[in-house]
Amino acid sequence: MSENKHTSRGRFIAATILLICAALLILLAVRFVRHRMAYAVTDAVFVRTDSLVSVGFNRVSGRIAIINKKEGDPVSKGEVMARLDDTSYRLAVEELNARLEATKNARQAKDFFLQRLKKETRLNEEIATSRLTELEKQKESMAAQFSAAQVEVDQLKRDNKRYQNLLPTKSVSHSQAEDISARLLAKQLSQKALQLKIAALDASVVTYGRQVELAKAQKIHIKETMKDIAGLDDKIREIDATLKSALDDLGQCTIKSPLTGRVAKRFVSPGALVSPQKVVFTLVDPHDIYISVLLEEQKLAEVAPDSPANITFDAYPKDIYKGIVKTILPASAATFALAPRDISAGEFTKVAQRIPVRIKITKGNTTLLRIGMGGEVEIKRQNKPAGESHS
Repeated sequence: MSENKHTSRGRFIAATILLICAALLILLAVRFVRHRMAYAVTDAVFVRTDSLVSVGFNRVSGRIAIINKKEGDPVSKGEVMARLDDTSYRLAVEELNARLEATKNARQAKDFFLQRLKKETRLNEEIATSRLTELEKQKESMAAQFSAAQVEVDQLKRDNKRYQNLLPTKSVSHSQAEDISARLLAKQLSQKALQLKIAALDASVVTYGRQVELAKAQKIHIKETMKDIAGLDDKIREIDATLKSALDDLGQCTIKSPLTGRVAKRFVSPGALVSPQKVVFTLVDPHDIYISVLLEEQKLAEVAPDSPANITFDAYPKDIYKGIVKTILPASAATFALAPRDISAGEFTKVAQRIPVRIKITKGNTTLLRIGMGGEVEIKRQNKPAGESHS
C-alpha cells in the first residue's frame, strides 16, 4: 500500500510539473505570437550615414609633407589634416605679387606723367593762343598805321612834286622844298619801320601758331598715354586674377576637415605623391548616422513613418537604442541589384522581397556605433495602413 501511495504521489507531481511546463510554454508562445503581431522584427539591420565624405587635394598635385591624422582619429571642422610641399605654389604667388607691384608702380608713374602732361599742354595752349590773339591784334593795328602812313607818303610825294615844279618860278623857296623832301623821307622811313615790325609780328604769329599745333600734338600724346594706362589696368586685372587663382592653389595645398567626426579611412602616407581629386581621407560624422533595415514584405503591414522602434546591436547587446521610422523606400532592395534575376525564360521561384526602411536614432550613444554594424530591430506596428515613404 505504501509503495502504491508513493507511486501515485510521484505521478501527481510529475503531471503537475508537466502541466506547469506546458502552461509556461503556452504562455511564452502566446507572448511570442503577440509580440510578433505587435512588432515587425528583423536582424537585417545595418548602420549607415549620409555624411561619409571623401576629401583630397582638389586642384593641386605634389608630395605630401605632413599628415596629422590616422584612421579612427577624431577631427574637428576646419582642422588641418594634411599638407603638401607647397614650395612651387608659394614661389608662384611671390612672383605674381612682385609682378603686380611692378605693374602698379608703372601705372602710377604713367598716371603722374599724364597729369603733368595734361597740365603743361593746357597751359602751353592757353599761353600760345592768348599770345597769338594779341599778336593778331597788334598786326591789325600796325597794318592800319601802315595804311595811314601810306596816305601821308602819297600826299607828301604830290606836294614834293608840286614844290619841285614851282621852285624854278620862285613861287616857293628852297627851304620849303627841302622841308617837304625831308618830311617825305622821314615818313617813308617810318613806313619802312612799320613794315619791318609787321614782318616781325608775322614771324611771331607763325611761331605761336606752331606752339598751338604742338599743344594739339601733345593732346594726341595724352590719348596715347591714356591708352597705355588702360592697358596697364587690364594687365593689373589679369595678374590679379592669376594671383587669386595661385592663392587658391596655395590654399588647396592644405586639407581641412569639412565636418566634426572621425577618420574612417586614410589612403596615403607621408611623402606619397598625390594628384588632383585623389582621395586622401574618408570621414564620417557619428552624429549623422541612421539605421537601414531590410524588412521582409510580409512584415511591412502596419509599419508606417513615425512608427517607434527598439534597436540592439551585436557589438552592444545590453544597450537598447530607440528610434522612429523616417522612410519606407518605394522599391525593393533587389530592384537595384547588380545582377537582377532573369525571368525572361519563364522560370520563376517566388522569393520574399525585402523593402529598405530608414530609421532615425532618437536615443542612445551614437558615438559608439560604426558604419556597417549589424543588429536587430523591433518596429512597433501602427493601427493604420503603411503610408507612403517620406524623404
